[in-house]
Amino acid sequence: MVKNTKKTTFEPPWPKPTPYTSNIFRRLARGWKSWLSLLNEWDFRISLGELNLFGLPVFLVNQPTLVRKILVEEVEEFPKHAYTLWILEPLIGRAIFSVNGEEWEIQRRLIDQVFQIANLKRVFPSMVEATQALLHRLESKKNDDYIDIDEEMTLVTADVIVRTILSRPLEQNEASEIFQAFSRYQKRAGRALVLRFLRLPKGLIQRSLKRDAAIIRDWIQCSIHERLNQHKLNRPNSSNPKDLLDMLILAKDPKTNKVFSEEDLVDQVCFLFLAGHETSASSLGLSAWLLALDPKVQERTRNEVLLAVGERSASEMLESEEIRQLPYVEAVFNETLRLYPPVSFFIREKTQNHTELQTSEGAKKCPVGALLTLSPWVIHRHEKHWREPHHFQPERFIGSDEVCWRRDAFLPFGMGPRKCPGASFAKQEAVLVLAEILRRYELIPNSEHQLDFVGLLTLRSRNGIRLKIKPLEHNAKSSSKTSI
Repeated sequence: MVKNTKKTTFEPPWPKPTPYTSNIFRRLARGWKSWLSLLNEWDFRISLGELNLFGLPVFLVNQPTLVRKILVEEVEEFPKHAYTLWILEPLIGRAIFSVNGEEWEIQRRLIDQVFQIANLKRVFPSMVEATQALLHRLESKKNDDYIDIDEEMTLVTADVIVRTILSRPLEQNEASEIFQAFSRYQKRAGRALVLRFLRLPKGLIQRSLKRDAAIIRDWIQCSIHERLNQHKLNRPNSSNPKDLLDMLILAKDPKTNKVFSEEDLVDQVCFLFLAGHETSASSLGLSAWLLALDPKVQERTRNEVLLAVGERSASEMLESEEIRQLPYVEAVFNETLRLYPPVSFFIREKTQNHTELQTSEGAKKCPVGALLTLSPWVIHRHEKHWREPHHFQPERFIGSDEVCWRRDAFLPFGMGPRKCPGASFAKQEAVLVLAEILRRYELIPNSEHQLDFVGLLTLRSRNGIRLKIKPLEHNAKSSSKTSI
């Protein structure tokens, strides 16, 4: 049981679950604009929910032992659901995120090989350069009444991933077109899932997604095609690839000798771009918003950063070793991931033998073909797993006695063999960006701006996140000298 220790904390706004209804059409109508609206108030209290969706058995799995069973212990019996592939295939093709079986195993070995080379220290300079560009933009906006910090976080995280993959900055003109295309894709993808529940055919569903996906894929394919031509003329040293794209091109599966084809590379880079910037942008924007809402947490976070940098000028960026000396900054990011997980739903399918899903409330039969939903959004706010689940408490990630059980109830990056390989990358990036902003600015909320949360492929605020950034007096002069 969770200890009921009283703390002075606050509950930041969040979209409350809707009242229960047994009317399936009404629930699907609620989920048309945001998947969060498919949930009802009981889902945050039960261990296992069940409904029949036009003949399809659907389960909502909230109990950590069952989550571990599906994602870790019996992962082969619960592969990614085909709906995941159908919704994402126009954009990421058959990339590692949505495929199963041997196809996934080969891709995972290749991706793991790439990430072993692209270690955190090696990619850190790209993160610093993108963060410096962000600080330069913020400096030009410091006198504005309010800025959209969500927009800025989207740009800096996209810039990080483009520099990491392609060794160049993201240009403003290309960023705008890509972000708009992905925003449209998100809306259509959200509706596509509802339409699939209503049994509309795959081809019709994907047709509505391909136009916006093509804008993103064509942009990425141009860079990949150009790089492959360079490799043909002058094959690079395999022991010293210059960026993530080089590493993907040179990767070879030790068991099958398979390498990524050009189409494979487009699929993987599209996925890495999506996963590497969209999810981090969501969490970074919301981290800044939570810090603005809680001045005490903001002050404690800033003090930790200032203690780490000492007397150094604000023009001197944090070093990679110093990032690991900021546990409270990371705790703020983790608590943001808990309250507002960027990927709020995972879906799996029971593909082999019938089984029983056993909970403290009893057992339910799970037939072959059943769809199982694991929702970090629900599990992270479930009253059985967290003390004051809707409150902002970064301290729960600092040496807490909750650590042992929290591991099975904290799923922002998934769990088990399909856990996101870029989790450490995302945390290093987040700590760097938040720390460098807090060194220079006080974050002040806009009391008249209420976030409009929407949960589709990722969780975002439909109307942005508007904050005021106020330069700190002791950094006012030196911050303006930050180089880019």
